[in-house]
Amino acid sequence: MQKLIDKAKVEHTLSKSEIVEILKDNSLNDYLFKTADEIRKNYTGDEVYLRALIEFSNICRCDCKYCGIRRDNKNVSRYRLKKDEILKLADFAVQSGYKTIVLQSGEDMFFTAEYLAEIIKEIKQNDVAVTLSIGERTFDEYKILKEAGADRFLLRIETTDENLYKKMHPGMSFENRKRCLYDLKSLGFETGTGSLVGLPEQTVESLADDILFYKELNADMVGIGPLIVHPETPLKDEKNGDLILAIKVLALTRLLLPDINIPATTAMETLHPQGRIWALQAGANVIMPNVTFEKCRKNYEIYPDKVSVDYSKLERDLKQIGRTISKKHGFRGNSDSPLTRHFVPPSPAGRGKNNNIAKTLRKNVTPQELKFWNIVRNNKFQNLKFKRQYPIGKYIVDFVVIEKMLVIELDGGGHNTNNQQKYDEERTQYLTSRGFKILRFWNDEIDKNIEGVFEKISNVLQKKGE
Repeated sequence: MQKLIDKAKVEHTLSKSEIVEILKDNSLNDYLFKTADEIRKNYTGDEVYLRALIEFSNICRCDCKYCGIRRDNKNVSRYRLKKDEILKLADFAVQSGYKTIVLQSGEDMFFTAEYLAEIIKEIKQNDVAVTLSIGERTFDEYKILKEAGADRFLLRIETTDENLYKKMHPGMSFENRKRCLYDLKSLGFETGTGSLVGLPEQTVESLADDILFYKELNADMVGIGPLIVHPETPLKDEKNGDLILAIKVLALTRLLLPDINIPATTAMETLHPQGRIWALQAGANVIMPNVTFEKCRKNYEIYPDKVSVDYSKLERDLKQIGRTISKKHGFRGNSDSPLTRHFVPPSPAGRGKNNNIAKTLRKNVTPQELKFWNIVRNNKFQNLKFKRQYPIGKYIVDFVVIEKMLVIELDGGGHNTNNQQKYDEERTQYLTSRGFKILRFWNDEIDKNIEGVFEKISNVLQKKGE
């Protein structure tokens, strides 16, 4: 078992069966948590990012079976904050030193994309990041929100078991949920997702699939929380989720996605007074204090007995475990840790200043790149969307399939030099740390054995899908 944890520490990858094996075995939990904490320290540092949470509406069109503000719960007092109330809370958060404002609500369609864009633009006049957690919208709506200045978007998948998803989310589409997440990624949002641990009929195998989905998506944030049953839901007679199992899922997520942001969720402290600290010692690096009006908080009850954050106590608790509160915005890779200093926030496939260079490279294509492009363009190969000369952080890759986290590089003879090989090695390490699989082919292979090239690509894609 220790060998598997050590493998994940070095390679940041595990198979489904290996993840399941770790989740089922509790004999090395302490070692798992310690290793995840070490990776957290190496990649994101000792600072804890605080996000100011504003719950601006508990009105929801969805009827999720585990949620206390579900549409059919008639015993909750509904509220919807006005624009000036939201801005007042955001100003309070800014004055309190927060660098991220999280706007969260049920799926309340009163708040159109255009209306939310007005609010976002006003908040962004301050030096803060804006995170949205408002549920499923269309691509065009997400685009409006991004263009207004929103930086991040949280949309938990909750479970990647499609049958279980349908049972827990009446009238909702699993495929549409995934569509939303990939739309958010394509628009350049730092994209967060996550799961509930402890849903009825959930298995460790499906939890392993959840973790692998985060890896496939290359999520920038992952929130893991144990199920806490609400008395006004169909799950009222079920047991609460297993806190330790939830922390194990969190720790494994940290090992596979070393540089992302992972919150120590409120649900963990609700189940145990030390739950949040345990999570911070197993890979978490974010806390989300609630700044919503007190009269509203009690009615945004996704689960009962939700604890709040005592800032003074939090500072003391963090000091005891060698952590401090960050004054940064907390984008992915936005730390002083040696392994992330060179990362370019905010996007995992962050395009940054290399866009103009990429455009130039597309105009100066090699014969081999053109031959490859003519085969894959317009989704002609396995219906996959290939992008060419695509910026990822500080590098530009020849070809990439974002949805499969696969990079294809075509190399000429210049890659035989020592300096170029060293550069390629650093580049590969960077891309791998972002969750990408890299395949390299010589130009000679493209010229003489293009069928063999695509056979190898097909084999790799098949293994990633298993």
